[in-house]
Amino acid sequence: MEENNESMEFWEEKKQETGKEILFKSFARFIGETAKGSSELSGLLYATEDRVYFEDFEKSSMLDMFMKKKRKYEKYTMNFLVPEVENMRKVSASSAAACINGELDDAKPQGAVMGLFNSPVWEIRFKSGTSYFFELFEPAALIKLLGN
Repeated sequence: MEENNESMEFWEEKKQETGKEILFKSFARFIGETAKGSSELSGLLYATEDRVYFEDFEKSSMLDMFMKKKRKYEKYTMNFLVPEVENMRKVSASSAAACINGELDDAKPQGAVMGLFNSPVWEIRFKSGTSYFFELFEPAALIKLLGN
């Protein structure tokens, strides 16, 4: 991620909040959690040596310019400990959606052919058996951080 003064200040603030160096940062879309329904939130995924964080962005659309009443935005944040993660892998979008909707217990790996036509979905599976599903713009550093 290219950084300007505003983004450098933002990341310095995150460093102060977490008390640790930010080792990974990527734009991301949180698609959902196993059996909890779809979330579809765009935001930032970032990590320190021992914890991963996600926070969404406030959405706006062309319709917002014409609406008199602005929708109330509630920031969504979450985090988890790196040692809680069992693995991270690329899975098919359809099986991720089925897991999110409680129709499947385990997501299926993304096939090579479908990978040419679809954005990859990354499953972060926890030792507890639950999973988070993301679209990530820069997954390689997170994979390394999580030890996969």
